[in-house]
Amino acid sequence: RKRRLERESRAAGKLLHPNVVALFDVGEDAGVLYLAFECVEGSDLAQRLEVDPPLTLREAIAFVRQAAEGLDYAHSRGVVHRDIKPANILIAQDGKVKITDFGIARLDTSNLTMEGQLLGTPNYMAPEQIQGKEVDHRADIFSLGVVFYEMLTRRKPFQGENLTAVTHKIVYEPFTPAEEIIKDLPPGLTAIMSRCLEKDPNRRYPRAA
Repeated sequence: RKRRLERESRAAGKLLHPNVVALFDVGEDAGVLYLAFECVEGSDLAQRLEVDPPLTLREAIAFVRQAAEGLDYAHSRGVVHRDIKPANILIAQDGKVKITDFGIARLDTSNLTMEGQLLGTPNYMAPEQIQGKEVDHRADIFSLGVVFYEMLTRRKPFQGENLTAVTHKIVYEPFTPAEEIIKDLPPGLTAIMSRCLEKDPNRRYPRAA
């Protein structure tokens, strides 16, 4: 537990950006380990996706753009988040997006715990994460593509009845194009989404920016 705290503080403490939740302090008090982050008044994207009305196209674009800027900055500092999902994307009351929870962030390419367990949330994981391969910043780009798809359609691109079905689809199967669910999406947006969701990281964007 203490090692994880130290790891999180090393990762998050390097990051000072408008679209990343700032870490102010890390320490131990009366045997309790703690991290003190900036307080963001608002909600997270997961909460926002559960209520009506749905996000407008303009809102979805603004949110994913800001998240991409925060990720690009983290990546430039050698930090890969590895668990990008709606619950880790905070939306302040003024509409500013801030990425939080760098708790499993890595400064290297290891994606497994010492026990061989996968790190991350399966529905949003890149194929190479699921397969236990080396992971770099392009895994975050895949995960952000999943989030973008969900913002527009309110569905996950890879769905299944259980974890095995979901992970198999992520690794091997295509997703239902967003334009088949939401009519009149700009072609440019669907092209961006498709490139983010490429199975092969070499076919994704080289940078979140």
